[in-house]
Amino acid sequence: MSVNAMSSGQARSIKLTGDRLRSFFRKQCTNDDGRIKKEFLVGLSNQYSEGSFVLKSGSNWQFHLGSFSPYTENWGAQYLNLGKTIKYSETDEQIISDLRSDAFLRSFILKGNFFCIYDSPSWLIFDSEDIILMLQDSNQVVWRVLDSGRIKGDICLSGVKRTIFTLEYRAEDHKRQFVLGAHGGGAGNRLKNILKSKLFFNTIPVDYEFWLENP
Repeated sequence: MSVNAMSSGQARSIKLTGDRLRSFFRKQCTNDDGRIKKEFLVGLSNQYSEGSFVLKSGSNWQFHLGSFSPYTENWGAQYLNLGKTIKYSETDEQIISDLRSDAFLRSFILKGNFFCIYDSPSWLIFDSEDIILMLQDSNQVVWRVLDSGRIKGDICLSGVKRTIFTLEYRAEDHKRQFVLGAHGGGAGNRLKNILKSKLFFNTIPVDYEFWLENP
């Protein structure tokens, strides 16, 4: 990095959005086709697959906002009290089985082959396959269907359960849709630390010179 390159401290002063971070990541870490360069995937269990990815940052992460079809229909979701309460006709056991399924996880959480995190001053690259295996392990991840209809996902770490995931219906007039995320109380940041402690990942130092081109 040159003497005049941006420092990580200067980078924090830039107004960051998800789109801007993805743009910086693509400039540094992807080929012309928008896939992660192979040299950054070395050592990951799925390193020879196509380098499609999801990138997250910040303290709270949203994975999917909108329709969860056909799952919510199959669960028999009923919208009570103007959507403030959701009741399901399907059993909790079947709902939780669906949440752990490969199809659900790939559709609504791990939409790329690799899961990337901006963790200043680095990019972290995880293999989605490793995360899927963790999320499918009932000893590590416990799902709960609450009376309100919210669905919570807890991750067990050193004998302690930490609430990370929330699937809920946003009943406000301008929303009226489901959302799934690691959100509320810094859940995204907690999930990042859990992934770092449990799984293998590649660390790529951020080249802040790319940020100078469009600060």
